[in-house]
Amino acid sequence: MTRRRLGALAFAAALVLAGCQSGTGVGGNIVSGMQQAITGTSTADLRGATTDIDEPEEIELGRAVTTALGSRYTLLRDEALTRYVALVGNTVALQSERPDVRYYFGVLDTDEVNAFAAPGGYVFLTRGTLALIHDEATLAGVLGHEVGHIALRHHVETIRKEKQAALSKGIGTTALQFGSGFIPGVGGAVTSAAAHSPLMNLLADKVVDLSLKGFSRTEEEQADAVGFKYAGRAGYDPAGLRDFLKAVQDGGSQPTKSGFLAKFNATHPGAAERLKEQEAQLKTAPAGGRRAAARFEQAMAGKPPTR
Repeated sequence: MTRRRLGALAFAAALVLAGCQSGTGVGGNIVSGMQQAITGTSTADLRGATTDIDEPEEIELGRAVTTALGSRYTLLRDEALTRYVALVGNTVALQSERPDVRYYFGVLDTDEVNAFAAPGGYVFLTRGTLALIHDEATLAGVLGHEVGHIALRHHVETIRKEKQAALSKGIGTTALQFGSGFIPGVGGAVTSAAAHSPLMNLLADKVVDLSLKGFSRTEEEQADAVGFKYAGRAGYDPAGLRDFLKAVQDGGSQPTKSGFLAKFNATHPGAAERLKEQEAQLKTAPAGGRRAAARFEQAMAGKPPTR
């Protein structure tokens, strides 16, 4: 096993589990027929290429994505901080359209300002992103946005297209028809040999590229809208995401920070428009909600957060 593979697996295994017990598969609606026959493929391959992945498949793909992501980033080895981020993230995720998904959260050890969502409940944000956040409500807004991508299944269309492309190249889609349970507790390591199949590796790389390049403007706006709602429903001041977007916008005008923020601005299009939309939503949002600035500061300082 190569050093790169060992590092990537360690990255996946280091994620902190925080969430509800995963429910039964979601999705699986079959799109009727292929318009043309593809030689050398099975009926199951054809069906798999035109079928949305179900939840067990989505989870396995998420594991493979964390392995691929581990070859590009290093996880911050701060268990207390990661558990705190997971606590806030899970609180918000419980308010989403998919509260039964088991969510994993990780902090990437880089000054780059960015956050990622992978299929199956995997959410990452960077140390540079945390540096722009000043209270728990803002953290909840950022995590709510990423949970929104998962809850709205924004990865599914890309996965479907890649499965069809793989089929045309002779890579069978039945390799993705499996599904295995989670390792309970702290973990998230890839356990299935199918996670290292040619198709799985192809899909994982494509999803990582999607996460790095960013979703479409429409999908980003949709994630903003639901993330705003999740944070408010969880009892947080819903202005948190607005505050983060404003910090990104203000920081981008400072030459010393522009390098850190360039990646975020490149992967999250329309920041100014999104900020305006957040302002509009706040006009009709209920007043109040906790900010929990002291607890956030304690967590960032390495002290056990008080409830």
